[in-house]
Amino acid sequence: MARAKKVVVVEARSVREVLAAGGRLFAAGLADVFPWVLVAELLQLVPGMPNGILDMDLAQLFQPVFLIKALLFGGAQALLYAVAVMRLAQLAGGSPSSVTWPALRATPAVFIAYVAYTLVLMLGLGLGSLLFALGLMFIGPLGGLVLSIVALGPTAAASTALAFFVYPAVLERRGPFASLSESKRLARRSWARASLVVSVPALALLAAWLAGNGVELTRSLSATFAKLQDLPVDVSVEQLQGLVSGAAVQGQDTGWSWKIAGVLADAIAWWYALCVCYAEYRALKERDPVETQDKKAH
Repeated sequence: MARAKKVVVVEARSVREVLAAGGRLFAAGLADVFPWVLVAELLQLVPGMPNGILDMDLAQLFQPVFLIKALLFGGAQALLYAVAVMRLAQLAGGSPSSVTWPALRATPAVFIAYVAYTLVLMLGLGLGSLLFALGLMFIGPLGGLVLSIVALGPTAAASTALAFFVYPAVLERRGPFASLSESKRLARRSWARASLVVSVPALALLAAWLAGNGVELTRSLSATFAKLQDLPVDVSVEQLQGLVSGAAVQGQDTGWSWKIAGVLADAIAWWYALCVCYAEYRALKERDPVETQDKKAH
């Protein structure tokens, strides 16, 4: 792959400027940097590779063979994303020329931080689903929706706070939990602005997920609503869980064309998210008083 050209990221002070800077990086790196993200996402199509953490059966984690595959798969993706971040920083003129060794060194931190980040999201989403199911059973659909927000609100806040962890891990040589802590520290200083910035690539990721899972989701919802009409009034939690899981199985028969389209959409959305979040990370670092004092000291 050809070496990425350097472009100048102007100092971004507003949400619009950050999004514009991220858009310029997105376009400038399509030929040189995006392929690393694309390969990382295409790994999902390799036979025998585990699904994403949000889609996997947690019971598989107790199977040694699956664990080895998951570690290899996650490590490969972490390395590819670390290379993409290094080359993205080069593209923006904010990184030294060396890529290979820094990316290799950062791979364990990226992988462990990503697992911790995803577990936080899984806990929030799982609690939200449980509260929705309980509310649906005892109160009704509206009550279930209100109860689920109790868990989804803090989950969304955590998602924003930890969204920048990959940049300290790769560019600042921080460990996994130090990277998550640094992301939280930076986001907390400009919380409203960071939330607005992160929401834009989050919507892109949601659209990409719907592109790959829209057919499956439609089938699952149709099966669920069809079975809801036949539910007895005194339905139990176990019956409700069986209903949801059974409907999900009915919606999983998706063709390869949809899978490939979904992976391509995911790769483009993740590349956009990487660029926009990097632009915001740079902007937050430039406004960070700790960073400013360090520069003055040197």
